[in-house]
Amino acid sequence: MSGGGGLTDQSGIQGGTLRPYLKRKKSSFAETKVAVLGPHGVGKSALSVRFLTKRFIGEYDQSAESKYKYTTNVDGETMIFEVLDTVSENEDCGARDDVLRWTDCIMLVYSVVSRKSFDAIPELKKTIEESRKGASIPMILIGNKRDLAHMREVSTEEGEKLAVEYGCPFLEVSASEDVDTVTEAFHKVSREVIEFKRRSRTFIDRVFGAFGLEKSTT
Repeated sequence: MSGGGGLTDQSGIQGGTLRPYLKRKKSSFAETKVAVLGPHGVGKSALSVRFLTKRFIGEYDQSAESKYKYTTNVDGETMIFEVLDTVSENEDCGARDDVLRWTDCIMLVYSVVSRKSFDAIPELKKTIEESRKGASIPMILIGNKRDLAHMREVSTEEGEKLAVEYGCPFLEVSASEDVDTVTEAFHKVSREVIEFKRRSRTFIDRVFGAFGLEKSTT
């Protein structure tokens, strides 16, 4: 796949081939690694491709994960996105240990026309917390398929309430009809990542400063 804005297709990435956490280069402020997680059929691939290419494609190969690298502007600054479109196997919703070690942030996706997909989100978040041993990570909650209002099973208020509980941003989007809101979802989570990195760096600077130590920049 190719698209505007400097998109590189790295599809076919399988779980065991993701770069080990301790060996991967940590993301800078200008990079965001996004893992798109959620139950089967909620539109994870449609969301990812809509953001990356501005096009909507209705059908995808659900048997393999795809990872894409994409350069664009966020708030006037150049941002490099790596987007991992996960496969939901064994009801894990894509939340495998290697994925959660690799990513900077998580996009939790459900479908507003599927109560079952919404009800799966708390268990998915629990899996994430257990895998990361309680370590926090930026995330955003996304309710996809809002264009199918006549089939809606999950209200906007329910999504908002869950996001407040998780302390994360929330958006309802339509991958098929609204590229701007889909784009905003990815931009919003990248802002969460930047703020998280800045807070983490400030904390580390304070720790080193308290002990009179100087960090190595190599």
